[in-house]
Amino acid sequence: MAPDLVSRTCLVLGLRLEGDGPLARRLAEATRAGDPVHLSAWDLRRAEGMQPVVDAPVLVCENPQVLEAVAERQVEGWVVVCTAGEPNLVVDEVLGLLAAAGGDLRYHGDFDWPGLALAERAAGRHGVRPWLMGVADYLAGVAVGGPQLVGTPVDPSWDPELGAAMRHHGHAVHEETVLPRLLDAMGHGR
Repeated sequence: MAPDLVSRTCLVLGLRLEGDGPLARRLAEATRAGDPVHLSAWDLRRAEGMQPVVDAPVLVCENPQVLEAVAERQVEGWVVVCTAGEPNLVVDEVLGLLAAAGGDLRYHGDFDWPGLALAERAAGRHGVRPWLMGVADYLAGVAVGGPQLVGTPVDPSWDPELGAAMRHHGHAVHEETVLPRLLDAMGHGR
């Protein structure tokens, strides 16, 4: 039996499409209102051949709290796509469409081993650039007493010193704990 088309979704904010189809109109209205939208495989199938508008950088985040904070703060000039952890097929398709359209995709996630692995896969699959994910960013967020790193260590290709610093400190930095810094950087259009 084939999987359903409505249960897997991709949470987006500020995503717009070329044209005037039903999904393009729904996304345009949500963008004007500053509202997040869950896209399903159903939506993508009905809008086959859709072309995203890529006139703003795209933050690809791991945690829905990040997208929610961007919406609440009404940060303008960005599209946000949330993977909600490991990307499902809908998220993967949305990222593929944005990458194919030439979008400036910037990944920010957790400073833990699974988070680094997600960033590596996103970079390899869609050309997503890790953003605010270097050793200096980790050191600015790490706190003694934070969650312990668990799992298999990952040496990130974009910053060889990051993996060493994480092994040295032994603590994870979750994406939502560095929200003020992330939102400030987005507000300044970096």
